[in-house]
Amino acid sequence: MAADGRLFSDGTRRSKGDQARRYNLLAARLIAELIKNSLGPRGLEKMFVDVMGEVTVTKNGATLLRKIDVEHPAAKVIIEASNAVDNEVGDGTTSVVVLAGALVQKAEELLEMGIAPSTIADGYLEGLDIALEALSDISKEYDNTDRQIMQRIARTCLASKALGYDDKVAGFAVDAVCSIANFDSNSIDIDDIKIEEKEGSILDAQLVKGVVIDKTIDSSAMPRAVENAKIMLINDELEGKRTRTDAEIRITSPDQIKSYADAEALMIKSKVQHIIDSGANVVFSRKGINTLAQHLLTRAGVISVRRVKENDLVWLAKATGATISEKLDHDHHDHHDHHEHGHHHQDDHYHHGDIDIKLGYAQRVYEKQVADDKIVFVEGCKNPKAVTLLLRANSKRMLEECHRSALNAISVLRDFVVKPSVIAGGGAAEVAIARIVREKASLISGREQIVVQKFADALEEIPLTIARNAGMDVIDSLVQLRSQHSNGNASSYGVDAIERKVQEMLPSVIEPAVVKEQVIKTAVEVTNLLVRVDDVLMAKPTMYTHAHANGTKHSHAGGDKEHQHDHFDRLGKQQRPTHHYY
Repeated sequence: MAADGRLFSDGTRRSKGDQARRYNLLAARLIAELIKNSLGPRGLEKMFVDVMGEVTVTKNGATLLRKIDVEHPAAKVIIEASNAVDNEVGDGTTSVVVLAGALVQKAEELLEMGIAPSTIADGYLEGLDIALEALSDISKEYDNTDRQIMQRIARTCLASKALGYDDKVAGFAVDAVCSIANFDSNSIDIDDIKIEEKEGSILDAQLVKGVVIDKTIDSSAMPRAVENAKIMLINDELEGKRTRTDAEIRITSPDQIKSYADAEALMIKSKVQHIIDSGANVVFSRKGINTLAQHLLTRAGVISVRRVKENDLVWLAKATGATISEKLDHDHHDHHDHHEHGHHHQDDHYHHGDIDIKLGYAQRVYEKQVADDKIVFVEGCKNPKAVTLLLRANSKRMLEECHRSALNAISVLRDFVVKPSVIAGGGAAEVAIARIVREKASLISGREQIVVQKFADALEEIPLTIARNAGMDVIDSLVQLRSQHSNGNASSYGVDAIERKVQEMLPSVIEPAVVKEQVIKTAVEVTNLLVRVDDVLMAKPTMYTHAHANGTKHSHAGGDKEHQHDHFDRLGKQQRPTHHYY
């Protein structure tokens, strides 16, 4: 200790060797314990209340782990792993933590047996190679346009989420993905699915083949609905110019006021005239539309919606096929030529001067009361490249959780579109892989053999956790699973938590192979990282929160010792350590 004292500055704590490793592995295991009972269809929800009193209720592993504030670096590593899986494949966030927790626990057992950390790390990597090979052997390739498979994938994903009671949402997710995916190039941008949420009954969720916009129609005199809408998207003001800086207009005689106002009105009239000439009967604008413009549009029977968000405008363009016109030019050259350009075509192009505006098409644009607000629906677009999933739930908390669930389902469908191979769910794949890993372990010479066997045991932790959360007997489940998978018959028996029994998972419960692959890789990576660390140096002094007689509460180094605070006041406010008020 004496040497350490001279080597490091004050306040650096060092835990080394076995002790450091033990703490790290313990921290990782505690995170896994925390989230374990959320795994699977019978998993439970977690409630998190943050500093401000905001409540989050979730079963999504990554969501909870992102919220909690942990000190320990090893715990942070696990949380980052869960996040990485979330960003990469969008599901499996709880599985990766459970698997990492199991691997860590096996690593502790191996260390007790006297096996060196580097041997453990090597053994886990060997196990990973065998597991990934086994995974590709047991996965089945499908055509990525197979809707029935997609429906099952979405249902499997949602079974363990807030929206699990209902196949309808799974169907919506599949429809949404199928309308925007590019199956030829195996690519899809899931941002093209807009998720709009409104309070209400959870059963009223719907998929709109178009866009739902949280705005109302500008003027009450406009029609509430338009059939066969021709839609124009503009990013140009239909109101007086407001300048960014303070501008001033010097007026010396009364008629100048009138001429200024007239010029402004004339400009707006000419812009509105363009809109009417183009044959559009619905206008969405990112900027303002003043009462004069609204009045003129109303007279022409045109619906307008102003101050639409930029993303909404982009979604509208994708859904309806319209172009966003940045400028409605207002030079007064004669516009008698636009009639030759065929209004009768379905694809309306309107040429004016040198601008070419493409109008979008939707069967109906209408305003409808949903929950407390009126919102505008643009639906029935032909071949839309953006769609809207309108989720309903009884409260903001529930809506957020439904939103996360829907995103999960859409993400696993994206994984399938990009790489269409699937495996049995419900822990069946893990048991199958574990069996193959166990068989190959006996061929390995050296101490790694034992490590690889432990790796196989750790894989089985996932089906066992699903069984435990469903209230099944863990030992019986394990025995049944192993006997079903034994003697080389390629079985896909897993834990059916809904029925609470071990049974055949195909064809109904399936998940994308790429999710499993990501989960196993990440779990091994993060466990090896923790096993290899043997020295932890913390230069951050331990902060102790404590209260004083006068009622002030704060935390700082040395707060556990008896101390006075008046020397801070003598030093002046500058040197006072920051006080944490939480």
